[in-house]
Amino acid sequence: MSYTVLARKYRPQTFEELVGQEHVAKTLGNAIASGRVAHAFLFTGVRGVGKTSAARLLAKSLNCENGPSTSPCNACDICKDVTAGRDVDVLEIDGASNNGVDDVRRLQETLPYRPQRARYKVVIVDEVHMLSTAAFNAFLKTLEEPPAHVKFIFATTEVHKVPITIRSRCQRYDFRLIPQAVIAGRVREILGREGIEADDDTVALVAREAGGSMRDALTLLDQVVALGGEKLVGVEVAQSLGIAGRAEVRAVVESLVRGEPRPILERLQAVAQRGLDTNHFAKQLVGFLRDLVVLRVTDDPKSLVDLVQEEEAFAVQLAKSVDVLELQRLFSGLARLQDEVARSSSPHLALEMGLVRLATRPALHSVAELLARLEALEGRLRGGGGGGSRDDRFTSPGSLAAPTRETSPGSLSAPRDTSFAPPEPEPPAAPRTSPSNITAAAKAALALSRGVRERRSPSAPPSSGDEPSEEPHAAPPPPVAEPSNGPRLRKSTLQAWGELVEAVRAHGHESIAAVFEQAEAQAVREDKIVLLYPDGSFFGRQANEPLARAALEDAARRILGTTPILEIREVPAIDPEKTLAGIGEQRKRLDAERRKREALEHPRILDALDVFPEAKGHVEVALEGE
Repeated sequence: MSYTVLARKYRPQTFEELVGQEHVAKTLGNAIASGRVAHAFLFTGVRGVGKTSAARLLAKSLNCENGPSTSPCNACDICKDVTAGRDVDVLEIDGASNNGVDDVRRLQETLPYRPQRARYKVVIVDEVHMLSTAAFNAFLKTLEEPPAHVKFIFATTEVHKVPITIRSRCQRYDFRLIPQAVIAGRVREILGREGIEADDDTVALVAREAGGSMRDALTLLDQVVALGGEKLVGVEVAQSLGIAGRAEVRAVVESLVRGEPRPILERLQAVAQRGLDTNHFAKQLVGFLRDLVVLRVTDDPKSLVDLVQEEEAFAVQLAKSVDVLELQRLFSGLARLQDEVARSSSPHLALEMGLVRLATRPALHSVAELLARLEALEGRLRGGGGGGSRDDRFTSPGSLAAPTRETSPGSLSAPRDTSFAPPEPEPPAAPRTSPSNITAAAKAALALSRGVRERRSPSAPPSSGDEPSEEPHAAPPPPVAEPSNGPRLRKSTLQAWGELVEAVRAHGHESIAAVFEQAEAQAVREDKIVLLYPDGSFFGRQANEPLARAALEDAARRILGTTPILEIREVPAIDPEKTLAGIGEQRKRLDAERRKREALEHPRILDALDVFPEAKGHVEVALEGE
């Protein structure tokens, strides 16, 4: 005995049974009743929403022996033959397999002949977007001026692929996705007519998984009926369809809201062991969390959510226990996680770690709580309770000034000209010194300073003035330490090169000075200056220009008293830290780091971190101009 599937057995036979498409049924019914039926129709919509069923209903209504009527009798021979798909005057053509221009021409040859027994010859072309361009062009003249006894009905799921010249010749009807509540009602009706018992979870699951398609819903119903027989249970139905049950979805979302990662991992492990679709499970979680948000913000959500009675009671209680902002935060995180899972090569791991991240999220403080904490901070600052001991380290309590440093005797030495020296790490603050130590250190500094001046200018006369009688002997300045990352230029060479570049800049050659700052000075002597540039360097070519060479020679005559030979060499690579530009950038970077460090140590910032401890480690300092 042959079996007719539910989707075919319960295909709509009247416009009243065309559920979810009332706007189409009403328009077509009024057109038939008023005798204003067009010659061409275009039905568009997703699969399984009633396009072909509506086309057959229109054909029956026009050709019924008791019509034309909005309610075909379904008892005459024509109605029965149209329902069975064997009526000679109703031609159903599959556009996917009959898509050539020759197929259209053969059809056109039959159109001038009148129908054999019906009023109209109805041509139904399913998936019309599959026709070739030549086939569409062959249809144009026929669609524009068809015979009076011919009606065309085109059905498609991709209307954008139908040429505009075809669409402009047809009346277009858009078939909508069918709401879940409507599908659930139709499923309950069919189960009752079939004599099958099913719980609410089963009906809700079938309606939800149908995705707005009535045909998909009845196909799923056929499958679950084959599993459960005369009684259907939601858990068994979910297992047969390879999807997670609603109980698992509810449990995971509840643990997510409560911030409990362990139950989430246990549920996900059970889902993985049963081989369920991870992407689909993530989609179910997002959908249920959306229902929680709707239940939280509306007083009468029955028309907005599709939940069974038991599930709705649980969802309402869970939604009321959480702030709406927290639910929206979770929904946004889950929506992003769903995209990550869909793109991931390991979707189960991505879902696990994403849910753990959401379950261990930091607390969301209310605006009122934050305002209260800010008011408490302001009160502490106004009352002087904001950490007076911290203010002692700063010159001005009301500004982000640098900490006041005092100098120990050991830190006072002969002054060094470090204008062009590589920057050195900032020494730690020295302890406070007594007045007697400061006096002794000052005397030592004066002596060292005079000794340095005498060494720099041997012919200069000794400085006049009263010197302290207990002046110590001037000690030579400490040698410049070589950095650990490789040899550097001697200080005298770098200093002399820096003075030459500054002399070039002082005479109005700013751009030429910038070119020389990119060079590594290998030698700066009275007879010769050797500069290194990388191979093919733009700055090397600019330094060799006559104007640049003349500017440097002029500066050398004024600083060195001679005109040295200028030699510019190109080498595979130079050390940027040995150029004046590199040293300047390094000094700027160290200075910026110091200023940021001092800002973070400001007592106002430390007081704020006491009030907002969760911000520790997340404070960023942006200097002006960054």
